[in-house]
Amino acid sequence: MDSVLQRLIACHSTPGDENDVREVLETCWRACGWQTERHGDYAVTARLPGGASGRPVLLICAHMDSPGYSVDRLPPASAPTSPCASFGVTELGSPEFAGETADGLIKTRQGCFRGRLRAVATGEGETDIRFELDAADAARAEVRQGDRVCFTPQLSRAAYLLQAPFLDNRLGCWALTRLAAEAGAWQTRYEVVLGATASEELCGFGARVLAAQVRPDLVVVLDTTYESEEQGVRLGQGPVLTLSDASVLLSPKTRDRVLAIMARAGLTVQTEVYNFSGTDARAFPQQGLPCPVLPLLVPTRGNHATRETADERDLEAWLLAIRAIAENY
Repeated sequence: MDSVLQRLIACHSTPGDENDVREVLETCWRACGWQTERHGDYAVTARLPGGASGRPVLLICAHMDSPGYSVDRLPPASAPTSPCASFGVTELGSPEFAGETADGLIKTRQGCFRGRLRAVATGEGETDIRFELDAADAARAEVRQGDRVCFTPQLSRAAYLLQAPFLDNRLGCWALTRLAAEAGAWQTRYEVVLGATASEELCGFGARVLAAQVRPDLVVVLDTTYESEEQGVRLGQGPVLTLSDASVLLSPKTRDRVLAIMARAGLTVQTEVYNFSGTDARAFPQQGLPCPVLPLLVPTRGNHATRETADERDLEAWLLAIRAIAENY
């Protein structure tokens, strides 16, 4: 199992608190000889030295955050002694877990502490999410409002299938580390820039900053998407070109151009059409940029849940498809 992917999945990286993932990316990029640059807390980029030569810019980007929770309610100081402390949390993005509880991890200034997320039914027919810590850990953790909670990281592999939380979008970040090792050998007319954004799952601030800073001529957005029997999108059948969602709308001409490139390269790419959800793709036209934006995604099962599933064969095909675009678009 890829050690970089293991490191990325072990990161605690909720929207607006992506530093753990950012540091893994920067370390991997620099080890491959790329120069990195931070754009505030919103984005980070990497370029090969001497790459800027008046050539058009191809930006390949992914987002660093995954859905999680932020502490919004602390136990009252007068709360009776209890074997555990219960903290109210609010969602950042759209995390989901089945059943009443899920293993969780809170990050405070004192470190990370394991606990339990609990869904509590309210009298109004709604669900209140709480995070519970053993009393001894709660005393050490010194939890404050705004501290972040995520699912407990765990990664397993069976046959070709990977299962873990945060595959959306640690898989995209993993691909950026692989591309850093491979892109220097591409035969492309573009200067390649690798980019990673913050807060994609909530507000999308990072991609707008990235778009304004890089001002690319072509963008490939890396993310995950949903397995869909209805649309014929299946794990193990290759990456997915999003033709439309809430953030992008490709013309039939652009669709045909990309699919022709893939066919010439001997690659299979799936397509999807829907009008909900979305990716960082929306940021580039919002910044007034006329560049083509191509969302090239990996199909997954259980998106935003404690156990997301992806197929390793799709990841290798993904890298080949990205190179085909870089060399032929």
